[in-house]
Amino acid sequence: MRTLLARLEKRFRVLTFAGAMLPTMGALALQFVAFTVTARGLGVQQFGRYAAVLALAAIGVELVGLGGADLLVRGTARNPASFARYYGNMLLLIAGTLPWVVLAGMAVALGPMQVHMRLAALAAALAAEIASARMSTSLESVMVAHGHTVAAGWVRMASVLTRLGAAVLFFVVLDGHDLDHWIAVVVAQSSLLCVACLVVGSRLYAPPQWSLVRDEMPTGAAFCVGQVARASQSNMDRVVLARFADEAALGAYGAASRVLQLGLFPMQVVTRILYPKFFVHGANGLRASRHFALRTAAPAMLAVGLLSCFAVLLVARFVPAVLGKDFAQSSQTTMLLSLALPLIALQYPAADALTGAGRQALRAGIYTAASVGFGLLLAAGARWDGVFGTTLAFIGGHGLLAAILWGATFVCRDPASALAMTPSMGSNA
Repeated sequence: MRTLLARLEKRFRVLTFAGAMLPTMGALALQFVAFTVTARGLGVQQFGRYAAVLALAAIGVELVGLGGADLLVRGTARNPASFARYYGNMLLLIAGTLPWVVLAGMAVALGPMQVHMRLAALAAALAAEIASARMSTSLESVMVAHGHTVAAGWVRMASVLTRLGAAVLFFVVLDGHDLDHWIAVVVAQSSLLCVACLVVGSRLYAPPQWSLVRDEMPTGAAFCVGQVARASQSNMDRVVLARFADEAALGAYGAASRVLQLGLFPMQVVTRILYPKFFVHGANGLRASRHFALRTAAPAMLAVGLLSCFAVLLVARFVPAVLGKDFAQSSQTTMLLSLALPLIALQYPAADALTGAGRQALRAGIYTAASVGFGLLLAAGARWDGVFGTTLAFIGGHGLLAAILWGATFVCRDPASALAMTPSMGSNA
């Protein structure tokens, strides 16, 4: 009987993953089309400028909300009746932190990065990109917290569709090419998407209770620090190159980096499925959480990372043909960057094992230190050999971080009370 139940559970996990992957793979294809239309429409130099803004926005997304989405997933997974309270807390934190994050991003862009854009255009681009990404990913978190992983994938699809529609309208139908005008279109698209996400979340589940969960804000901040550090490692390369490379080189590298981002989506699907389970196993201590990571999460993530690497390698061959001859340098850079995907995939299980076992502060500390070291490594690579040096530093940095995270899961020990509660290895399979 137990064997039959185990087979059924395994089949259910496979079906869940396949169902979640269907909209995600569709979103991947559509996002690549949207990226292609945008890059060709703006040209390599303007796209280089915009790539620097997108890199800053990707980091800012994780700052906005101060970990409110992670608190919602954890709180709702443990007690579904608390959803409305955590939902309101998340939305209030997003509204309260967005303006400050945009101002900080502008200071970095105009200062260390030396991005040449008008103040109004820069502020609008950062606000629109951060707000739309934060609200759509927050709605995905809401659905994941309720176990609706497949529906969360369709949110990603809807988000990409609205951006693709905006790109086709501006670059193809209206034959636009100016970056400032494109930013105005992005602001309109972002505003509509944010309102839609708020309405869908409230209608499908429950209206938010407008109050802050003050006693859990330190935990949310710890979640936030870890997420910001992870986002920094995925986007700091373009932030650094904005200072050390010209706009054409940055545009070519930014195109390669955008192709690489497509390879990260399948990993995010697996993570959304497995992430709540780490809290269940982690309630019995780090040993149980680590065992779940080794037996279930790590093999799945590594397989997806290798497949993503192979897919990006294939796509890289066609980048110049799709984007134009000005992006020829992007092909080789994309191939090299793809080697980091399996290393990135292996980071998730170890990091989530720490979080699930209540070691979020340790995870946040590792990521914070790693983000500083990563930035220094990228800067050294950029000064050494421009784009090529930055690429090698990117790969090496992710490999080192994966080793540190897994080392932490084995070095740390459970307190005596947690060890007494931890079930045998066989019960965690």
